[in-house]
Amino acid sequence: MTHFLSRTALVLLAGSVLSACTTYQSEGVEQVRPNFPVRQGPDQQGAPPATQPPGETTPPPSARPTSPIESRPLDPLPQAQPRPGDSYPPPPPPPPPPAQEYETITRTTATGQVVDADGPPQSYTVAAGDTVYGIARKLSTTRDQLAADNNLSAPNYVIQPGQVLKGPSSKTKAYVVASGDTLFAIARRFSVNGLAIADANDMELNDVIRPGQRLLLPDGFRDTGPVTSTVRVPVTRSAPAAPAPSAPAPAAPPVTTPPPAARPPAPAPAPAPAPRPTPAPAQPAPIIPSTRTPADAQVAQLGRGRFIWPLRGDMLSTFGPKGTGQRNDGVNIRARSGETVRAAAAGDVVYAGDQVPGFGNLVLIKHADGWVTAYGHLARIDVKMQDKITQGQQIGQAGATGEVGEPQLHFEVRFAPTPQDRARPIDPMLVLPQ
Repeated sequence: MTHFLSRTALVLLAGSVLSACTTYQSEGVEQVRPNFPVRQGPDQQGAPPATQPPGETTPPPSARPTSPIESRPLDPLPQAQPRPGDSYPPPPPPPPPPAQEYETITRTTATGQVVDADGPPQSYTVAAGDTVYGIARKLSTTRDQLAADNNLSAPNYVIQPGQVLKGPSSKTKAYVVASGDTLFAIARRFSVNGLAIADANDMELNDVIRPGQRLLLPDGFRDTGPVTSTVRVPVTRSAPAAPAPSAPAPAAPPVTTPPPAARPPAPAPAPAPAPRPTPAPAQPAPIIPSTRTPADAQVAQLGRGRFIWPLRGDMLSTFGPKGTGQRNDGVNIRARSGETVRAAAAGDVVYAGDQVPGFGNLVLIKHADGWVTAYGHLARIDVKMQDKITQGQQIGQAGATGEVGEPQLHFEVRFAPTPQDRARPIDPMLVLPQ
């Protein structure tokens, strides 16, 4: 009994060892060898198998090495390579935005005619010894007309030295206002300032002028012909029209099979319909440029209400070419020495100094939406760089610095349609209040 229990305990022990050792396999299954090299002991080299009684099962050998284990460093792991299914090409970069196109548009203003007109009446101051008849001859009129114009009583026609007599109307020239004209554009054509034209016609600078109106031209005018100006503006193109979707083919009517009892004889097969021609793919509509207003009108619209006059005065030089390869990128306004110069609009001072040749003391102010204004020939600068300026704030005083012969202000307005563009000069008269 004791021998039976011992053998039973031995079988149980062998079963537990079998479940823990993975190198042992039952008969008929290929033996799994350890993944490390072992050196065979003397009892495992050519030793005959031990005999065992029939019916008895020899337990598997215990999982322990019979000799020292030789070890060696593991080989380095190979570099992991991505599987074909794991590689994804990087997404293509987004297409660059289309380049902005620009065009230069030229507009001609002040194209009206110059006609003869009656000017203000002539006048004559009576001197000692003058007679009504002699004064009438000097004024190219008759005695009776001169007497009627001045309420002189016949037959004596009494006059006194120092008395001012009104003569007949003078002859002068007048300009017939054309569509789109402004008072300052007309002033540029005739080389005078807008205030002189307003005074000659008893009007204010901000009075509205209408096509067909006659404006008397002041003394000393010089007709230089219609005024032309150019500006570079972005081109806006309409998007191409999407091709119209093709109409779907009408669905074939459902085929109904009659019941077997009422099935008519099979008709002769109808001839196959001719294949429908494949329509050519629809082409997008051609790109048609949108209707564009003149360049000056676009700039004037964008700058409307933004700016005020930095100071008021006679126009010494207008915007544009000046012959012999010279050009004025702004306007030059006559001023009194020390007269206040004000910011045309709110913004930030980006330059204040005298290092730009020819401009003397110069201030540059950057405004919102791509606008820049410049103020040159200042006698004194009252702001510094990075100052924030409000509209109408004093930024300096007018002077004659920078190679000019009399006190004046050189004023420029520059505009960049997009942040990538360089601000280019435009005619200040397009955006200043009229």
